[in-house]
Amino acid sequence: MKTYPIAIELTVWFDLGLNQYELVIDEEPKISIKRTDDVLHSRALSASEVSMLTEAIGVIKVPVTEESKGNPSTKASSSYELIIESAHFSLEFNWENLDVEASQSNAFESVVKLASLVQSLDLEH
Repeated sequence: MKTYPIAIELTVWFDLGLNQYELVIDEEPKISIKRTDDVLHSRALSASEVSMLTEAIGVIKVPVTEESKGNPSTKASSSYELIIESAHFSLEFNWENLDVEASQSNAFESVVKLASLVQSLDLEH
């Protein structure tokens, strides 16, 4: 089955800077990674990586959760922005590590898993 091209953008802010990931899933799937040091790394994605990504995208759920009444003195150590786009959909998710920690229902599980998968691709090669 041929699917429409899919673009994924993930930006991760953390104490020491940020990492930006851009993935394109089409005839020639690839990933580009830019870190705080402004060095751009790009490589092709394997068929198994594309399969894992499309499977993770297919199970994305919108994180519906209660507003947390967190400690105002507690500062988030990381923030995330995840954008997934294709011909028939566009999804954007924003969260902090404190949101995930405060969620009793694992509402962020599917977006965290996809973000973790994208970040792990940086370590593959």
